[in-house]
Amino acid sequence: MKRSKMLFFFLGWIGMLVYFSQRWVIGPLIPTLMHDFAADRTQLGVVGAANMWGYMLTPIVAGLLSDRFGRKHAVLAGIFGFSALTAVSGLTQSVGQLFAIRFVTGMCEAFYFIPLIAFMLELFPERPGFYLTLMTSGSSLGWFTGPACAGWLLDITGTWRTAFLATGAAGLVVAAALLYAWPAQQQKAARRDAFFNRDILKSPNLILLFLLCLVAAVQIAAEFGFTMWFPVFLRTEAGTTATVAGLVAGMYGVGQFIGRPILGSASDRFGYRLVGTLGSFVFGLSLVLTLWLDGHLLRALFCFQAGFIGASVMGSLWTFTGLVYASYKGLSLGIITTFGYVTASIAPIAIGYIGDHYSVALGIWSICIPCAFLSGLIFASTRLLRKSERSV
Repeated sequence: MKRSKMLFFFLGWIGMLVYFSQRWVIGPLIPTLMHDFAADRTQLGVVGAANMWGYMLTPIVAGLLSDRFGRKHAVLAGIFGFSALTAVSGLTQSVGQLFAIRFVTGMCEAFYFIPLIAFMLELFPERPGFYLTLMTSGSSLGWFTGPACAGWLLDITGTWRTAFLATGAAGLVVAAALLYAWPAQQQKAARRDAFFNRDILKSPNLILLFLLCLVAAVQIAAEFGFTMWFPVFLRTEAGTTATVAGLVAGMYGVGQFIGRPILGSASDRFGYRLVGTLGSFVFGLSLVLTLWLDGHLLRALFCFQAGFIGASVMGSLWTFTGLVYASYKGLSLGIITTFGYVTASIAPIAIGYIGDHYSVALGIWSICIPCAFLSGLIFASTRLLRKSERSV
């Protein structure tokens, strides 16, 4: 039994890797897409955001349906859907077509991610924080494999279509393997009572959930704003080459990949809110040092540290939310993810606006760093409502 669980876990981790690889595969392809579709940077920027906009619409639905009908159907629908649509993206003939397909691809992604992390809490109840964060470390590595594979395939084939087709095909293979390897005893996870536990509507539970939504919003704002604009700061204001900017900023993803399982294990031992709260403050300090210090090596070191320790915040938040709202974890995880993504999407836009009028560095200082510290303060404040980390 343990062997079958670990095989499933490994395949789910590979699915996470493919999931984030296909999300970020478009970056190196943009210049070629501009040429082939006679499009400008703004149009391709909108296409690049299509996945994220689609993703905003479905986490709550995905979580709610997986609570009601079981994790298996939602997870498999998600990975089959986003993989098939990624392959279809390689067949599009216009910017509009590519945007539409990528938008629907993003809608499918939530059906894989949200139910799968909820399933990890059920499949490994003895060490939920460790296994949840180890699973999501696959998505961190996808920040590298997607762009790296896209650039390599573009160089050897001469066409942008290959990257979409190859990534989509890889996902379909993983999806078929997950269908075969799904743990047999977990197939009857569906609920047959009320559509969802109405305890979530009680005032204390709603207030706590709202605070957790705020933690997700400000933490995602700090992470996405920093990872999107820090390379631009390095390239345009710190005077580095594009290669150096990519390598230094890329250390954030390496840090997350390593930090997620390590800090997930620590949160199982010392408490999810404690690790998440302390992690947010160290994360904020790390961002300060990446901007304040000079030198590529020092900036790379603290960028790595920001990713490593920053991984503890969302990992602890997901685990804490799923455990506290145990009977409707899919719904609660979907709610905080949707709220977080919708609200945090303002941060990159605000940093860009500040960058246009003043500097990118000022944008990061005024948006990302306050958000990093604020996430810790809000996470810590949940103790005023609930001392225990057990189910409500």
